[in-house]
Amino acid sequence: MNEKSSVQNPSWLQHIPNAITSIRIAVAAVFPFCSESIHLWLIAIGLATEFLDGFIARTFKWTTYLGQILDPVADKLFVLSVSLTWVWLGHLSVIQWLLLGLRDFGVLFIFLALLALGKIRSVRSVKAQLPSKITTAMQYLVFLLVLTESFQFLTPLAILTAVAGLVASLHYTYLLRHSFH
Repeated sequence: MNEKSSVQNPSWLQHIPNAITSIRIAVAAVFPFCSESIHLWLIAIGLATEFLDGFIARTFKWTTYLGQILDPVADKLFVLSVSLTWVWLGHLSVIQWLLLGLRDFGVLFIFLALLALGKIRSVRSVKAQLPSKITTAMQYLVFLLVLTESFQFLTPLAILTAVAGLVASLHYTYLLRHSFH
């Protein structure tokens, strides 16, 4: 690598997407302890980091193995933090919470199954697929409904999110199953 290219693109820049992802993890950690008056801002930060980390990583080709692991973990932690906080506050029922997290429970089940079968080390990473991205978008729509107190649409959207989550989980199972053959 010549000196000019290293000045234009220092190697530390590739860590920017992971730093942005870390912000989402930090927001997830503090969300349960924050006033409801700032929940909108915290959700906005979560959504912005959800978009920006991947966009920057793909645009500048700064994808890393750590980022491929950290991003979905941050997503799950954020959704878990927000949704459990809202169950606690009475904004979501336990059933709505279960529907909202169906994809995430599916991914956890897949992880545990791979671990039990001794195949977890043979999986390098599985990139987010369209059904999973749709599920994440729908989870954020559920958050928007709670923030706007549009509770009449909450259960129908939670059911649709569960269906999308089931499709995403089945799609991941299919991709992983065929990666072993």
